[in-house]
Amino acid sequence: MKDNDQKKSLSLKNTSSVSKKSTKSVSSSPGITIQVKRKKIINAESLSDNKATKNHSTNTQFKQNPKPIQKPAATTNTIKPNDSQNAKKKSKRDKDSIADGYENKELHLKNPKYVRESKSSLSDNERDLMMQHQFEKPTEPVRRTIEISENITVGDLAQKISVKSSELIKVMMNMGVMATINQSLDQDTAVLIIEELGHDAVIKEAKSDEEILTPKIKNTEQLKTRPAVVTIMGHVDHGKTSLLDYIRKTKVASSEAGGITQHIGAYTVQTKKGDITFLDTPGHAAFSAMRARGAQITDIVVLIISADDSVMPQTKEAIEHAQSAKVPIIVAVNKIDKENADPDKVIGDLSQHNIVPEEWGGDTICVKISAHTGQGVDDLLEAIALQAEILELKASSAGPAMGTVIESSLDKGRGPVATVLIQNGKLSKKDYILVGKEFGRVRAMYDEDNKEIASAGPGIPVVITGLSGTPNVADNLISTNDEKKVKEIASARESKLKEIEMQSKQKTFSIENFGSGSDKKKEIVNLIIKSDVQGSSEAISSSLESIKNDEVGLEIIYSGVGAINESDVNLAASSASTLIGFNVRADSKAKKLIEINNQELFYFSVIYELIDHVKNQLSGLLEPDIKEEIIGIAEVKDVFRSSKLGAIAGSIVSEGVIQKDQPIRVLRDNVVIYEGELESLRRFKEDVKEVKSGTECGIGVKDYNDIKAGDQIEVYKRTEVSRTV
Repeated sequence: MKDNDQKKSLSLKNTSSVSKKSTKSVSSSPGITIQVKRKKIINAESLSDNKATKNHSTNTQFKQNPKPIQKPAATTNTIKPNDSQNAKKKSKRDKDSIADGYENKELHLKNPKYVRESKSSLSDNERDLMMQHQFEKPTEPVRRTIEISENITVGDLAQKISVKSSELIKVMMNMGVMATINQSLDQDTAVLIIEELGHDAVIKEAKSDEEILTPKIKNTEQLKTRPAVVTIMGHVDHGKTSLLDYIRKTKVASSEAGGITQHIGAYTVQTKKGDITFLDTPGHAAFSAMRARGAQITDIVVLIISADDSVMPQTKEAIEHAQSAKVPIIVAVNKIDKENADPDKVIGDLSQHNIVPEEWGGDTICVKISAHTGQGVDDLLEAIALQAEILELKASSAGPAMGTVIESSLDKGRGPVATVLIQNGKLSKKDYILVGKEFGRVRAMYDEDNKEIASAGPGIPVVITGLSGTPNVADNLISTNDEKKVKEIASARESKLKEIEMQSKQKTFSIENFGSGSDKKKEIVNLIIKSDVQGSSEAISSSLESIKNDEVGLEIIYSGVGAINESDVNLAASSASTLIGFNVRADSKAKKLIEINNQELFYFSVIYELIDHVKNQLSGLLEPDIKEEIIGIAEVKDVFRSSKLGAIAGSIVSEGVIQKDQPIRVLRDNVVIYEGELESLRRFKEDVKEVKSGTECGIGVKDYNDIKAGDQIEVYKRTEVSRTV
């Protein structure tokens, strides 16, 4: 032990570069720190020797006395924490060194100068560790290739470019693009930003949401025959719903308001030829969009035409929808049991619209039926089954489900409810679903009889609950197990829809400003519409928005589904809107608030009554037309002067009747020179109210005395004619 201490003291003695009263601490880590009491550079080579001598300690303290060391034993004593005497001596030496004008300084060997001097005496591992802590500045900017999809958020783009989000937002602000870190950017904007920062942009081929969430079915063996989807279309009151009632043995038509169907109904019927899914569409003109969607998601269209009414406007429209969707048509001539029925006339009228029956050498199946007695209904079902067999309808009954929303509503107990037609795959409870901009998890599933079911396959209509909101009619449904991806896509869709709405509002606002050259202010009626289902809400909005007038107009502030609640009433009060409920009512809180605010609230159950009411309300704001009718003409024969009445025109009534209370015009050479009213009308010395044709009279014109013989006095009557939109 003494030999080791003696070697240590000798090695310390040979460190000639260290001055007196100096204390040093050396670390074996790559960031070597040397504490120097004197402002003097320490030889890195001597430090490496000392480090090699004490390689088992991370920090080695060197102590050197002012006088030469004579006894090695004196230098072998180390300072221990419990040695208070040595600690006091050390503290005194530190104070003496500070008093001499020296301070503790740290010298970092990260400096390349010291690294070059010391790395020759270090081991390979130590040299590698030391070199890792050096920073080399790039000689030129790094140019990256950034792949971007259709939409990308500001935060994701900053991460791909390897810059801070705040720096990227500053660059965007300089370019005139205002966006937050979570806001989505379109492809064109993202490309401009990337190029502005000196990088290359590569547009990644965008995949549809269906491709992202659902795998492609490569094995054709998974495809199985599915039920045919048949849409019943036709004019109002031609017997569409009555036919389905007979098939389903129910009484749906009797429960419909006004005797017309105002919703899309979906039913699965079991027949001898297999299952058939029927969709019943409304026949009213306002539900044109519903009929168009029914033709797009269907396999076969059954066109119902009344034998006593023939082809009507909605019949022609249904034919156009079916032909544009390239869907086969089966014609069912209904009400053949009536006395005035003429099926041959119906078939002849159809030939004018490119529908030729098989009896006449065409390819359209025509069946004569009676929904009341059931005559020919079996033949119709057989024709549908035959057409479905020709189409070879197949779909996969396994894997993620894909479908289309037929109808949606807001139920007080179950929340958002959607009727969905499954077109491919299998939908089960607890599946994550994406429907338009809404998402959720299937909480419960019901069939058309309101019986809860666990799963549904292709061609089956189901009612589902568990969505975040009421989806729009015709939105596509996709099921998956990836909850995160569903939420991301739904959020992206919602932000995109908001941007589109903002752009359309700005465009409409600019067009209105451009066209508002006149000072005449247009009267606007604000409406808030709540309906029972999404399809009715859409039909009402589209019908009302089609009402156009230059002087009055309407604006739908809000249109939604569900009962009228307190927030709807507050919105109506703030926007001075009229509340309209279609097949819905106001709740108790809303009713109290409506009474307090004395607001207008109207309930309707038939759509054409609602449209007529709004038209009448708009018509009431129109200024009536003023119609002028000449009721009499008097020719002035002579003029008499009166001190009291002024000039009195002795006249004879040549046409019509001269009435005192009506306005007049004075004409000279068929040119109007004065407009006013009569001050007096006399027959001899008596004042009269009117003078008939061929009778002489005296006429005094109020505030006009420049009347001359030969002038004509024209009496006319003004009538107001009300206008309609």
